[in-house]
Amino acid sequence: MAERSISDKRRIVIAYDGTDDARKLFDWSIKNIVNPATDHVVLVSAQPRTGKTGGGERRSSLHMLSTTPTRVNEAIEQVNKEPCGDTIRAVLSSMAEQLRTARISSEQHILWGDPKDTLPKYTQKNAVDLLIVGSRGLGSIKSVLVGSVSDKCVHECPCPVLVVRNAVI
Repeated sequence: MAERSISDKRRIVIAYDGTDDARKLFDWSIKNIVNPATDHVVLVSAQPRTGKTGGGERRSSLHMLSTTPTRVNEAIEQVNKEPCGDTIRAVLSSMAEQLRTARISSEQHILWGDPKDTLPKYTQKNAVDLLIVGSRGLGSIKSVLVGSVSDKCVHECPCPVLVVRNAVI
């Protein structure tokens, strides 16, 4: 049987925030959800953008930045300007290598800004069949005060969202 082209595969986005729990979520997803023959994995990491302003640091959101063939050098330059850009890119590359070894097609994107905003925007602007995110288990009061990335994704993403509790992985 001929291998499916990437455009014919189910696109599964796995959100990665740099934590050990997120790495466990990645490993769990590959073992339990992803089918190498039918799925294409999109690794995304949403990172807050920081900038210097007179008295200190500020956070500001920037539209998502992804690497396309025509803008790859510009994207790499943007990522290198961010303090965490090299680290996140290295981790995503390592994860992509693990996927290649398992014969799973993949791509990686770093989204700059608040994950509560950038993850739903990404799924709204791109073909996504499933978004997999972790849950920190903040509880109802903290979730209301701090806000939950997974809750916002469940309500704003046009695709199915799988929220995996850290306790199960």
